Amino acid sequence: MTAGSVIDRSEIVVVGAGVLGLAVAWALGQELGPAARSVLVVDRHPPATQATARAAALLTRARGDAATAALVRDTYAAITSLEEELDEDLGLRRVGTLHVATSPARVEALRTLVADSTDPADWLDGDGAARLAPCLSAEAVERAAFMPLDGFIDPVRLADAYRRSARRAGVRIMIGPSVQAIRVEGGRVVGIDTDHGVISAPTVVNAAGAWAAGLAWTAGVGLPQAPVRSQYWITSQHPDLFPRDLPALVMPDAGAYARPELGALLFGLRGRRSLAFDPARLPADTAGLDLADADGGWETLEEGWQALARLCPPLLQAGIAHYVSGLSTYTADGRFVLGPVLEVPGLFMATGCCGAGIAASGGIGRAVAASVLAKPGSVDLSPFAPGRFGGVDPFSPALHDACAAARTGKITG
Repeated sequence: MTAGSVIDRSEIVVVGAGVLGLAVAWALGQELGPAARSVLVVDRHPPATQATARAAALLTRARGDAATAALVRDTYAAITSLEEELDEDLGLRRVGTLHVATSPARVEALRTLVADSTDPADWLDGDGAARLAPCLSAEAVERAAFMPLDGFIDPVRLADAYRRSARRAGVRIMIGPSVQAIRVEGGRVVGIDTDHGVISAPTVVNAAGAWAAGLAWTAGVGLPQAPVRSQYWITSQHPDLFPRDLPALVMPDAGAYARPELGALLFGLRGRRSLAFDPARLPADTAGLDLADADGGWETLEEGWQALARLCPPLLQAGIAHYVSGLSTYTADGRFVLGPVLEVPGLFMATGCCGAGIAASGGIGRAVAASVLAKPGSVDLSPFAPGRFGGVDPFSPALHDACAAARTGKITG
């Protein structure tokens, strides 16, 4: 089939079958009813097999801004809705989150974070924190805030629930074609080019994750984001040290987060230097990319291990069983990239996950779907506007450095 032949005609094409693309498709299916057949999701990879499958998936409610927090709350509502529709338990583990501060300055920052949240929090001293999370050192904790409504979830299971609900509504999913470009004629979107042919559509949602910036550039749009390595480790199993009901831990003084994982502890370290990648040089599959950049995560582990072990001494006897790395898309200001591209009518973004794509997925799906359908949404997307930085060169090393720094400086879960 030639590159110019039309292989499909749709009203809305969503590029990307990761958790954000599937969440947008789910929300569109909920809104459109029988007209959902006009929505097509396209991805060269099977659903949720790239960044989604490598996510730690903490659904932390306390965020640095109200709009992001609202998107996360909407995700909890989405999970409830999906469980009711699909008549199954999606495995949300409501263990709560314990935000740990080890210095007076961090206590004040934590007070501000909790004060800005609409969710309940219990304040604990070191002894109280250690009773709730026995792996913590009571002496190392100055103060902690426990947010009992938080949890975590299997990211692939959540993404698959979005997919199944979207399919039940009539949304179509096309796996295999590689999207090459967004078609723009007369200043507006008319579809996409794939290696199988053209898909005609007046509306395109770019949810291509690490590849989103390169794809947007084919429409003359520079996205303010870069693919940045994310990584975490999983200890060997010690159910006595890391029980299943252990709360998730956010420990900004150690640049770390952690959660229980089947009798082990899954933990991530920010490190002093995050690695950003040029979106023009990404392979078709991130499994073919050396995300470790030849160090296998050892530099980050060596930098952060001691600070984390002071807070969580059982790590010294647990040992490490697994190392997982993947790509997240970070922006220089740590905010998502969501909503319409004003310069190119018909083009919308659902990207720039900044390490919180799973947590905000349901909210992002609903908000972007509302924007596509020109309906009022529950969350104002203006803080996440794709054009908020003005003209951007997505291949600029300076931008990549700024995006990497945003990940290094992140202090929420």
